[in-house]
Amino acid sequence: MTDLLENEEKIKDVVMLAARILLEAGAEGTRVEDTMTYISSACGYKSSNSFVTNTVITYLLHNGTHPRIYRIQTRDTNLIRISETNRVSRHIVEGKITLDEAWDKLIYINEKIDDHPLPFKAFAGGMVGLSFLYLQGGLLIDVPTAILAGGIGYFITEYLSQKIEAQFIPEFIGSFIIALLAAFGHMLVPGGELSIIIISAVMPIVPGVLITNAIQDMFGGHMLMSITKLLEALVTAFGIGAGVATVLIFL
Repeated sequence: MTDLLENEEKIKDVVMLAARILLEAGAEGTRVEDTMTYISSACGYKSSNSFVTNTVITYLLHNGTHPRIYRIQTRDTNLIRISETNRVSRHIVEGKITLDEAWDKLIYINEKIDDHPLPFKAFAGGMVGLSFLYLQGGLLIDVPTAILAGGIGYFITEYLSQKIEAQFIPEFIGSFIIALLAAFGHMLVPGGELSIIIISAVMPIVPGVLITNAIQDMFGGHMLMSITKLLEALVTAFGIGAGVATVLIFL
């Protein structure tokens, strides 16, 4: 009896850690619940139940055990963690690894696989701004402004997100800086289109992954999570627009 209870607790530990990593890394709710169900079924518990929102994970292995609840404090986008956690889940289902091995791998993913350094992400943000400048038919003279505004704006947004617990304020300040840099660069090197520069440079902080996941959850029947993500994306977009508008009002 003791061994059975210990095994059940180990299953719940593995399932909850996998779900936590996925949700904190930006996975959609449908993927998280499916992963929890697959692992439970592979361990012999086909009647398990899970319910996930963007802030809470609830899990019940079977009716004779206590449920597990975990509140998500932070959320980001980390596709490497999602991919590696999915790999561990598939290996459990295929019987290639034991629960202890899965636990060790998940601990490694959670603690050792970090996000890219902030300067590298800022550089990538600048390249995103350059890409959208090209897609919108921007002029070659606007390239330095779009890269600098996009990179610096993304850096400031990410840095403030790590330091400030309040949501939407980092996006407002970041978009404000982006519009300010774009307007300043446009004045120094006139000839281009200011609106195209601002739109291109602000793209790295637009919540595109959040919107995509909300749509996926909607198609998967996860309406509550879909609505909350859409509202979060809407308010984030409003913060970005307010930051840009604040600069444009005083031009």
